[in-house]
Amino acid sequence: MFSVFALTARIDRQSILGMPECQSKRKLTFAYVMKSYTGYLRGTEKAEHTIASYQSDLRLFERFVHEKLSRNPVMVDDLNLSDLKKYAEYLRSAGFHDNTRRRRILTVKRLFEYLTRRGNLDLDLARIVPAPHKVEKVPRVVHAGELLARVKELKAESLLQCRNRTVLWALLETGCLVSEAAKIRASDFDSESRVLNIRGKNARPVPISRDLLKAVQELKNRTGSDILFVGFNRHGPMTQTAMTPRGVELLVRAHEPVLGDVTPRMIRHSVVVQWAKEGHPREKIRDWLGLKTDYAFRAYAPLLPPETKSSS
Repeated sequence: MFSVFALTARIDRQSILGMPECQSKRKLTFAYVMKSYTGYLRGTEKAEHTIASYQSDLRLFERFVHEKLSRNPVMVDDLNLSDLKKYAEYLRSAGFHDNTRRRRILTVKRLFEYLTRRGNLDLDLARIVPAPHKVEKVPRVVHAGELLARVKELKAESLLQCRNRTVLWALLETGCLVSEAAKIRASDFDSESRVLNIRGKNARPVPISRDLLKAVQELKNRTGSDILFVGFNRHGPMTQTAMTPRGVELLVRAHEPVLGDVTPRMIRHSVVVQWAKEGHPREKIRDWLGLKTDYAFRAYAPLLPPETKSSS
């Protein structure tokens, strides 16, 4: 039988949470949570370097709880609001830059949001912990037009060479993400409208050149499949398997002698600046990037010409 005090505490707790008390939930060891969350991230097709970044941030949080709060093992469902605030203060006192602290706190908040959404936790405590305001940094960009000219000159004698050139070409004309590039199929190219219909949660058409369409047709003739950017292993092409986002990242890195020290993200930033310098309206560029607001353009402000239009 409940005591009056226990029953009152339970009622107060339920009224605060706004939901019934969760019953018989599995104890959340950090190892279990990391495995579950990593699987979720891969299921949402996050790039491997993004997943690795999340894992690194979460392991730092685990070490803090273990070493600074003397918890062994680290049980995620035993953490409270005070623990999370101590972690935020630890990051500040350790001298991490504002954007680094913001990223690491947001990573923990996303983990708690995921566990709450799954019903593993009653309340997403991390929502209450504020993250530092983002300090906008000017993106590092290169001349997208010059890179594209170099890519067009790449050899395309073999299937591998033809695929590599076309992947880089598509990145430099559309500014798409690596996760989007990995999903591109031959049927996504519309030769009549001269657009690439990018797949994913931000599906959208992006204009492309006739030369890229010719390169795509050449690659399709070689693959004989709608899977355009086929994967390769030591035995050769896997015509029924597409490249992974990680494969696209490695492809860009492997072409450093041609592209220089760039990343797919830098290519995307450079394409944005190129479009703006060509006079395309901001709203049109936003649509081509699959963005819902103009917020991302704040970082580009020092790089964009003053005559860039804010409306079409």
